[in-house]
Amino acid sequence: MDPTPQQDITAVIINYGSLKDTSELAGKLVELVKKIIVVDNSNDISSGDRLHKTAEVITPLKNIGYGKAVNLAAAHTDTRWLLILNPDVRLKRSCIKHLLDASVQLHAPLCGPRFYWDDARTLQLPPALGHPLRLLSDKHVSNKNLSDDINLSALGITRHEAFWKEQAPFTEPVLSGACLLADNHWFQQNKMPIFDEDFFLYYEDTDLCARLMRKGVMPICVAQATAVHYWNQSAEPPESKTELMRVSEKIFLDKYYPDGAPSLPPSNQANEFTELGNLDAAPALLLSSNTRYVDIGAQNDFIVFARATVEQSSFTFNRAMWRRIRNGSYYFRAVDQDRNPLQFWHWTKSV
Repeated sequence: MDPTPQQDITAVIINYGSLKDTSELAGKLVELVKKIIVVDNSNDISSGDRLHKTAEVITPLKNIGYGKAVNLAAAHTDTRWLLILNPDVRLKRSCIKHLLDASVQLHAPLCGPRFYWDDARTLQLPPALGHPLRLLSDKHVSNKNLSDDINLSALGITRHEAFWKEQAPFTEPVLSGACLLADNHWFQQNKMPIFDEDFFLYYEDTDLCARLMRKGVMPICVAQATAVHYWNQSAEPPESKTELMRVSEKIFLDKYYPDGAPSLPPSNQANEFTELGNLDAAPALLLSSNTRYVDIGAQNDFIVFARATVEQSSFTFNRAMWRRIRNGSYYFRAVDQDRNPLQFWHWTKSV
């Protein structure tokens, strides 16, 4: 974490059924920012909770959604910057400093870090997909690593590799809303809300980046700034995350593509998976001798995946990581240094 406080930053955490993570994160931030605001969308922070000692807690009458909660917090602070955080994010050392330096030096109203999935920082999370902004950007940017007959699986690999090779702050069409440093004064001066409140949950970060780019401003990913995003730790809302995603995607596509969204290229479907079944303990996977990377995804097309570089003949999750990931279906592949897939596995975590 950062050794010195950043006195013109308010940290904003949106709590929804994640009190343990929210409290832990607030405790790590208390000496690093001027103020912490927690918006309690699930109304599970009692008046006597010790979180009140480190943060200002705002409790709406009902769950108002992620974007509206952030905007509400923004109206309750006069600091120039807002550090917007999911409860399941943990900032690595100097992350805030690197984000702030990039915002100041590049006059960037929106900056974000790169994420790992685990505390050991072995699994690199991919750049935000942001369909269809990501795909549209690739149609206008020459990329010698992509063939003319592009598919989403190939695009995912190319994007992942390029994203993690950067050494300095770089432009990105989409940043993940899990951790964003927003220049609140810039947004106020431009009479622009940070999030469009039409998006209850999901796509609010994609829309934010799209609105910036419409103004000729690119979001900035700060290569030196890193964080851990445990991912998907919040409680399931009554509407279901899948349904909320579907609704938000339709709002986004109707807003930016009223004449119809661009078609997606195809994706390769790997179909020779070794089935490991239901597991209550992390699998130990024996790897081919020429394995360079291991990828894990929640879908079998690996359009979005986390990647680790391996030097050993086997791979397994450490105990802390295995405890953290939610129950559900996972797909795993071994890949050589030339991007050739070598082995595939599938299992369902059931603990």
